Amino acid sequence: MNLHQTPNDNRPLVFVIEALTVGGAEQMLVAMANRFVERGWRVHLICLTTAGELAERLDARVDFSVLGKRPGFDWRLPWRLRQAIARIDPVAINSHLWTANLWTRVAFPFTRRRIVATEHSRDTWKPGHYRVIDRVLARWTHRLVAVSSDTAAFYTDDIGIDPARVTVINNGIDTARFSTGDRHALHAEWAPENAVLIGTVGRLVDAKNHLRLIEAADQLRERLDAFRVVIVGSGENRDTLQAAIDTRGLGDCVRLVGARSDIPDVLAAFDLFVLSSDREGHPLTALEAQAAGTPVVLTDAGGSRDALAVDGDEVGGLVVEKSASALADAIQSLAADQQRRQDMAAVARRVALSAFDLDTMVDRYADTFVPTAPSRTD
Repeated sequence: MNLHQTPNDNRPLVFVIEALTVGGAEQMLVAMANRFVERGWRVHLICLTTAGELAERLDARVDFSVLGKRPGFDWRLPWRLRQAIARIDPVAINSHLWTANLWTRVAFPFTRRRIVATEHSRDTWKPGHYRVIDRVLARWTHRLVAVSSDTAAFYTDDIGIDPARVTVINNGIDTARFSTGDRHALHAEWAPENAVLIGTVGRLVDAKNHLRLIEAADQLRERLDAFRVVIVGSGENRDTLQAAIDTRGLGDCVRLVGARSDIPDVLAAFDLFVLSSDREGHPLTALEAQAAGTPVVLTDAGGSRDALAVDGDEVGGLVVEKSASALADAIQSLAADQQRRQDMAAVARRVALSAFDLDTMVDRYADTFVPTAPSRTD
């Protein structure tokens, strides 16, 4: 694969986010900033409040700065943001998530600068006055990017933004990295005697609703002979989840293993990857699991349907209603049918390697930032 540039090389580009804390949107932005640098762009990333843990993953060539926004309404911030961006004079400004989308557009009212605001989920939490603000600020936005069709529908149908301003660009991942995991060692460790290994990866927070997966595992004890559930991740709900496992007597088949750095190997080890979420934008872990050749079971939460590998009538997994019984039924049906899992795994990997690739996403953003921007060529 060769990445080509036109004679208009070294273009300046600014990304804005509140902070690079651990989260799907933040991980995606770091990967995108690094890939644009690799393509020859001059990339500047501005955090409004603090740097965050993921700042360490930025390519050294990314110009990185923190504005130190005060809590609440910081009247100095628009001026400071304008000054920082004026020195860069970028071809486009791409902000991510509510706080950055708000302050970036407030800083540039009636501007000719190309402002692209990316929304990462169906933000039903927004009260009425926030929705009014979104509609007003959309007039100063060159393009609103939604990471899924569900997110786009929320902003057009619920918020009332002109559909002509909205573009869907699904998230992308480094498929080469996630397609090369080693399955065998972790599968042998976590699922002895060839038990079916069911797993998930994500922050232990309310939106991911790991309690639903634990409840599904409780139901499966009466239906499956040999299975194990492994929950990978850290977060505020760890003690609550461990208590639920202990109360139900699931310690022999459900484990919390904490955060890990070997995620490609983890995803390759699973026989089934499960998301039991209440809310999703366009879940990166579902894309990563399918790139690893692991079929998925996803609750119908937000943009989960956009994250399912589909090739005609073939699919890389199942999307089910948000209930423990629906999860248990889907897991049982796939756990009991190895051939069906293998067929789904093949579809998942094939589709993920093309449709979910990071370069595909970056191509589409580049076209949004600069309509004549070069794409990758093979």
